[in-house]
Amino acid sequence: MATSIQNLDQEAPSPWVLILLSTVVFIAVVNGTMINVGLPYIGRDFGVSEGVYGWIVTGFTLTFGVFSAINGRLADIFGIKRLYLAGIAIFGITSLVVAIAPTIELAILVRVLQGAGASAMPVLGSTIIATLYPANRRGAAMGVILMAVGLAASIGPFIGGMLVQWFGWRSMFVLTGAVVCAIPFGLKMLPESLNDTEPSRFDLVGAVLLLLAVTCLMVGFTVLEQFGLGWQLGLDVALTIAFHVAFFAWIRTKEEPFVSPEVMSNLRYLAVSFVAFLSNATRFGTIVLVPILLTEVDHLEPVKVGLVLLPGAIAIAILSRYSGSLADKFGPRMPVLTGTIFIFIGNAVTALSAGSSVTGIAIGMGLYGMGFAMIQTPCVSAVSQIVPKNQVGVSTGMFMLIFFVGGGMGVAISVALVEMQAPDALSWIGLSAGLGARYSNAMLALSLLALTAFALIPALPSRDSMNEVQN
Repeated sequence: MATSIQNLDQEAPSPWVLILLSTVVFIAVVNGTMINVGLPYIGRDFGVSEGVYGWIVTGFTLTFGVFSAINGRLADIFGIKRLYLAGIAIFGITSLVVAIAPTIELAILVRVLQGAGASAMPVLGSTIIATLYPANRRGAAMGVILMAVGLAASIGPFIGGMLVQWFGWRSMFVLTGAVVCAIPFGLKMLPESLNDTEPSRFDLVGAVLLLLAVTCLMVGFTVLEQFGLGWQLGLDVALTIAFHVAFFAWIRTKEEPFVSPEVMSNLRYLAVSFVAFLSNATRFGTIVLVPILLTEVDHLEPVKVGLVLLPGAIAIAILSRYSGSLADKFGPRMPVLTGTIFIFIGNAVTALSAGSSVTGIAIGMGLYGMGFAMIQTPCVSAVSQIVPKNQVGVSTGMFMLIFFVGGGMGVAISVALVEMQAPDALSWIGLSAGLGARYSNAMLALSLLALTAFALIPALPSRDSMNEVQN
């Protein structure tokens, strides 16, 4: 980063800076957690299927992940303050555009742009804290941010349910669009030193190639659902392979590539990243399917849908703070193994309850949230400890990209699986009946992703091996 990190002698900024950062990240997280409650109503309003309106989440997640990986480099070029406020502006304006979008195509396109703006808020917000706060105050400041994140994650589904039920799904985007009101305060409160820049090369070609490769991969599930095993799918597969090959060939020729080939050859780093990929794919796929199931099959009101999602959100908000301490003490293997077991059991309980027990779904989501909390924080912490210190920045950025692309992939898979089954499909396990069967089947398929993560857990680093890398 162009702006230097503060030392112990530096004074902390005004408390209003922390209030600003906390408020902005609160709105960003609420946006991500409440949107799922409104998805079925977006589909009804525009008259489209799950496979189409699922891209409201998939498109946002895709660009959020990509830009999370490159915001640090862009901040060197444009300045932290400028990029942070630009991200708020993009996020707020696109929220208001979605609120008045006349077609689903425009809503999806704008959500793709919104993901790029939203990515600046948590990433650069943390950077601002690291830059402005002295080391002995930085932990407390980050604690306030994490508290805002936890609160937003906990109440987001309930807020979304109330807004959808009382004012319609468009009101959710009006609420998040209000974040643009933070821009004048940011212009006044954030110091101009955050606009310092330094010469930096940005691998635009590499970023575009990776974005195209991942987009083609995700589009493939929609193509499979709509066209089957036809030439359209063959074309998509060919493009996916071509863009991936071009990307890896390109980064080997660049002096400062978008992703370092050395990072991508670190097996422990890859194991941590893909465990996070699989867990987030399971999480996003399930968290999108459950509100659709509860709305279309169980006919719950939006507020009640939000309440069913609440146990999982609360579990993530509370346990994420403690799972990191477990990883520090025992290494990431133990909490990740425990979390993966909880995710599998929670997803199975939710699948078995689909269409038959709303209480069972709430219990399953609670177990699922506990599991995800045990995986997310230890994986993020491990990344910074298993790579050489001079590669922590680029490695963390790439980890976030893989993590969020996993979420988008999970949504694409889950909605495609539901759409490919007939409304009266039979349950694969014979316990879920009626219209809930195809949702149950899709959740069981997502559980296979959690099982796949088991195979990667032995490759995760132990506490001793992480210390060796850092030393």
